[in-house]
Amino acid sequence: MGFSSQAGHLILKTQAAQGTFDTNLTTAGVGMYLRSGALGSSRELMIPDAEIGGGRDIPNAYLGASAWSGDYEFYARMDALSTLLNAALGTAAAPVTATGVTTHTITPSDAAQLPFLSIQERIGAGLECFNYTDCVVNTLHLEADANGYVQGTVGIIAARQLAGVTPAVPDFDETPMYVGTNTTVTYNSVALPAKSFSLDINNNFEDDDFRLGSFFLGDLTPKRREITASFGIRESSSALWRQAVYGTSAATAPGGLVTQSQLDINFQSYEDIPAGTPPTKYSLGLTIPKFTLTPYALSVSGDDVIESDIEGQALRPAAATPILTAVVKTGSATIA
Repeated sequence: MGFSSQAGHLILKTQAAQGTFDTNLTTAGVGMYLRSGALGSSRELMIPDAEIGGGRDIPNAYLGASAWSGDYEFYARMDALSTLLNAALGTAAAPVTATGVTTHTITPSDAAQLPFLSIQERIGAGLECFNYTDCVVNTLHLEADANGYVQGTVGIIAARQLAGVTPAVPDFDETPMYVGTNTTVTYNSVALPAKSFSLDINNNFEDDDFRLGSFFLGDLTPKRREITASFGIRESSSALWRQAVYGTSAATAPGGLVTQSQLDINFQSYEDIPAGTPPTKYSLGLTIPKFTLTPYALSVSGDDVIESDIEGQALRPAAATPILTAVVKTGSATIA
């Protein structure tokens, strides 16, 4: 008998405190539909070096310390994505609820530690069920094509794993999915005829802080945060290329300064939030106040129409201004 992957589940819950698994998964957690992915151990078999006087065969081995990590691929749904954004960025303002619609505003934290998640991962219909404590969102990637769904990949690192647990009953996020036809990209207040977009948040956690006397990670501390984005366009003028390579759209020769303009990525559902009055769509707005383009080359070939995948870097505007602001509109009053 085999085990179907589709019979498993993933439940996320923000932990109240480091080191303490949150058992309230069914009523306070959020079940997340996945396209693929699971966490795996980084544990290695420790084999001693050859010794003078020893034989040609390996005499013994031991198991070393372990962390757990992996990527989950998913279609974006707003309630589960809110939990991931909060874990990836770190600061969620008090939710604002009015006439059946809740607005969550999530921004990056300057604190030395980001929120921890408790995660339950059921593999198949009974093959294994794991509880993971002290999980962090190391990377978060969102993307969409004009004729596709908004999809994501989240990279998780977990400090502790417990196997053989009794599965909780997941409360799956049943909010709508999103598509490219309801997604817009605006740069410097100009709507771009983008064919695609992507956004990447990288917290650059280390997963090798092992301590003597323990099998587990001693700490998970985020290092330098990197936020990048890209969009694909059909070139209609050389303005963006000049800005990326020369520094400004009007320049005719290279300069040293870069143009820094606001980038907005917004997507919304076709469906309304059930209790919303007046009718309101589920939505996510991502705003980067200072975004600078990365130099790129114009690619030409035969009779192909000239198109470019333009990448750029988010920059911190000022100490009091977030580098990225995510505004979520949904029907859920809390973030799991």
